[in-house]
Amino acid sequence: MQVMGTLRDLQFALQLKIEELRQRDTLIDELELELDTKDELIRRLQEELDRYRTALSLPGPSTAVAACAAQIEDNQNAKRQTVISEPFNPDPMTFTVLSHRSCDKSQESRRLIQAAFLKNDLFKNLDEEEIKAITACMHRTAINQGCFVIQEGTSGDQAFVLEEGRLDVTKDGQRVLTFEPQDMFGEVALLYNCTYSYSVSAQTDSKLWTIDRKSYQCVLTQCCLSRLSHSVELLRSIPFLQSLPDDVIRKLFDHVEEANYTDGDYIFQQGAIGDTFYIISKGQ
Repeated sequence: MQVMGTLRDLQFALQLKIEELRQRDTLIDELELELDTKDELIRRLQEELDRYRTALSLPGPSTAVAACAAQIEDNQNAKRQTVISEPFNPDPMTFTVLSHRSCDKSQESRRLIQAAFLKNDLFKNLDEEEIKAITACMHRTAINQGCFVIQEGTSGDQAFVLEEGRLDVTKDGQRVLTFEPQDMFGEVALLYNCTYSYSVSAQTDSKLWTIDRKSYQCVLTQCCLSRLSHSVELLRSIPFLQSLPDDVIRKLFDHVEEANYTDGDYIFQQGAIGDTFYIISKGQ
């Protein structure tokens, strides 16, 4: 009887292991499907970014959209990438209006907004100047307890950062999450038209900072143009490049990549084979 009991125990353990392996295989299949879906999203967002670059007539190779590139942690030498998804045609009047839309904020409010962007995977590749520019044009809004900020099934073009209060997130009428100060939501609406898949309502009287898609796109476009102008001027300041025509300078800029180093890092070391030309943009 002892032998039979041991055999049954082994059979039961084997069945458990088989079931565990089956569940693991199912999970692997689900993860592979999710990965394929994200790969397709990267491809479509890349195409949209290419259309944006064409519409804007900016030189430079297209770069991956940060919404998906956030899945791949770039090392310290990676080039910063601007997050704009849908094509955008800026006009001078829009820039003029935006330049007068900056809203005064306390240092504490600015830090809160910037922290919200920095911890959001969608905007990890924004640089410090871009985040500061976005922060400057965000404006404040208040929401009373029980009122909706966004509603499931509607479309919108705004992103929000909660500064004070608490917000309930519901889906199909069921509460699934609570937003606390420094939380950001609605950020996908800054990249392209979408329908909200959840509702957000005020659990308490709350205060938020918000920015719309057009302002967001204008800010990043201004930053991009400023960076382009600065880089071209930087190249023009190099003595042996000063005789080159503008179109050659711009084509040269297409192949320039920004690299960031912290104090004490080596750019290159004595004895190493070199094939790279460096221009110091900032620092010593």
